[in-house]
Amino acid sequence: MTHTAAKPLLFVKGLVALLTIKVLFHLTAILSGYGLHRDEFLYLAEGHHPMWGYMEGPPMIGWVASISQLIFGGTLWAAKLPVLLVGLLSIWLVFELVREFGGDRRAQFLAGAGWLLSPVYLGSNNLFQPVSFNQFCWLLIGLAWVRVVNHRRAKDWYILGAVTGLALLTKYSVAFYLAGLLVGILMTPERKLLQRKYFWRAAAIALLMWLPNLWWQFSYDFPVISHMRELSETQLVNMSVSDFLLPQFIFHALSIIIWFPGLIFLVRSKKLKPYRSLGFAYLLLIVLLLLLSGKAYYTFGAYAVLFAAGGCFWAEKLNAKSWWLAPPLLLNLFLIPFGLPVLPVETMQDYGVHMRDNYGFDVGLRWEDGSVRDLSQDYADMHGWEEMVAKVAEFYHQLPPEEQGKCMIEGGHYGEAGALNFYRKKYELPEAVSFDASFLLWVPEQITFDRQIVVHDWPQGDSDYFENVTLIDSTATPYAREVSYIYYRDTPKRDVEAAWTEIVRERRLEGLGQ
Repeated sequence: MTHTAAKPLLFVKGLVALLTIKVLFHLTAILSGYGLHRDEFLYLAEGHHPMWGYMEGPPMIGWVASISQLIFGGTLWAAKLPVLLVGLLSIWLVFELVREFGGDRRAQFLAGAGWLLSPVYLGSNNLFQPVSFNQFCWLLIGLAWVRVVNHRRAKDWYILGAVTGLALLTKYSVAFYLAGLLVGILMTPERKLLQRKYFWRAAAIALLMWLPNLWWQFSYDFPVISHMRELSETQLVNMSVSDFLLPQFIFHALSIIIWFPGLIFLVRSKKLKPYRSLGFAYLLLIVLLLLLSGKAYYTFGAYAVLFAAGGCFWAEKLNAKSWWLAPPLLLNLFLIPFGLPVLPVETMQDYGVHMRDNYGFDVGLRWEDGSVRDLSQDYADMHGWEEMVAKVAEFYHQLPPEEQGKCMIEGGHYGEAGALNFYRKKYELPEAVSFDASFLLWVPEQITFDRQIVVHDWPQGDSDYFENVTLIDSTATPYAREVSYIYYRDTPKRDVEAAWTEIVRERRLEGLGQ
């Protein structure tokens, strides 16, 4: 190594203990009765249509979904196991990062325990979304850069290039972190490393890996721009400075006693001076996202490095007494239910209302529209989906076989369409279509039909294409975020198959430039 002595031994027993605890946490959540989140239905649907990109972002989540469903089929485990595996690998990488910093077994355990008990990472590793994989990639980038600084080997540069390419194929928000890290490096003596040919080779590796996705974006008229514009108009507009900054200190709960001293130690200590660019990267990321009105969780991938530095700080300051910090971290158990659904939904709602009304803790109950409810938006988004599919199936199977063969099922948004397709084998339904989100990419232009079952999250009026529009049923799950209205349309007014082809082409021209 250039900047460190011999790397300390891995604290295997501590690592195994934390991995075991994490598995138990997530098994409890999986068995607590919650369903899949609406976003999970979308990403699992993308797994049936692997591409080099999607309307929401890069292709990695679809590729993982494809492999996971190939192994586990259309089950809950296909969604939950990949993100749990990423979480387990993240704990190991935090231990490895501490070792690269020169941290002993105490430092490794404190950093890993702080990361494990953060409600943020427990929640991320519970949902099959790009967020969990994105946070993992940021950790990989941080570790790869530290190894470049420590060892100055060509292979470490190439690894950094590869994990950066992987990150760009996972979520575009990594560009903010990369920008902060680059500026942070330029602010430190380690900027001389950027003058080496290996830096440009690493950049070339990342660009070559990312290039197919860039070409896909170009071919489809850059749908990510439309997606970001919609996000800005519907969600980011509700973000204030306090909405962004306050969660940085609250969402990790008492794990702040690890990461915040870690930030200071990373920026000011002599021991971690060679890695100071990582601390600057975090601070620059905060400023950049404040200026762009980003969501609070956009920063969460940058905290793993701070946890590693925090473990080193306390191990150095307290030495053998650093173990005393472990018990205070256990107080996070009172806040973990806001990140990981370990409590039954009835109990969770009562607990959330109690914490809000008696202690003023409403961060976990604030929805994206800025309102504060009795149940978190994510948990509300995990209810009502199978009830909707079951009611659609009940009506569909009452139709005569010849009418079933000409009945299209359409979901108004990606959650409804995704749920219909996730459960369709169980309920023996045809594949549902939708124009929402990435469903637009594979909606067929030609379908043989003369009737529809349509699901929407708001009441529908008359149709321009069918004489009869009948409200069949609606969902009534009490904890669900929304009500799904189920309509049956029949008796066409015109050639609906030709009209459908025209509508699909118009929607694609509008949304994809094709």
